[in-house]
Amino acid sequence: MIESALCGLRIGSVPYLNAKPLLWGIEEGIDFAVPSTLSDAFNAGKLDVALLPVFEALQVPGAQIVEGYAIGAIGPVTSVILVSHEPVSEIQEIALDPASRTSVSLLRILLRGKFHTQPSLVLREAQADDARLIIGDPALAFREGSTEGWHIMDLAEEWVRWTELPFVFAAWTLRPGLPQAKDIAEALRAVARRGLAARSEIAASQPHPEASLRYLEHAIHYSFGDREKAGLACYQEYLGAYGLIPADRTPVCFV
Repeated sequence: MIESALCGLRIGSVPYLNAKPLLWGIEEGIDFAVPSTLSDAFNAGKLDVALLPVFEALQVPGAQIVEGYAIGAIGPVTSVILVSHEPVSEIQEIALDPASRTSVSLLRILLRGKFHTQPSLVLREAQADDARLIIGDPALAFREGSTEGWHIMDLAEEWVRWTELPFVFAAWTLRPGLPQAKDIAEALRAVARRGLAARSEIAASQPHPEASLRYLEHAIHYSFGDREKAGLACYQEYLGAYGLIPADRTPVCFV
């Protein structure tokens, strides 16, 4: 069975819709948490495998990132957005969603590198009219409401326009030294293949099935091959150049 290599492992994932195809059939054995909490649990040794934000995965010495499938984008992702009443060049302060350090770091890179602006970034609960970063299902819900008067900047879209490379948000990551890593990685790829074939069924279980299917089939890019690795390497370079991670980081290990 697909899951045999996964038996007995402590597995964690983000709880968002975009992760569901990578978890299809193994959801009952998953510990769900927002990205920052998931990363803390992984770093504390409480998980063997996690669908980890790449900002975190890149900082775990000896961690192995599973290739083949990940959560990424090659255009507008719709679920990682900066919303504001002003154009980005006029924003003075942005309320950050502390749940995802990958999205926060991507925002920092885009503001500095592409838009040449550095507004104040504050970790606090956003007020109704604040410029703010929204990620995951709350971002999808924001788009479903009234957006009149709001500027919406899709972070993945801006990254792709700027770098001409995909962006990878999260990938399966194995703890350093995990036995049978290749078998586990292949099992996770098999789960992903099965889940991607079931996207219509996944979307049908959501409050807005048609919008969910469009999101899963067209907004999220699940392939994780050479182009996506190049995008990840580019992101890693900017993180180091801007002092967001140590410059002497270890090379990424794929399995």
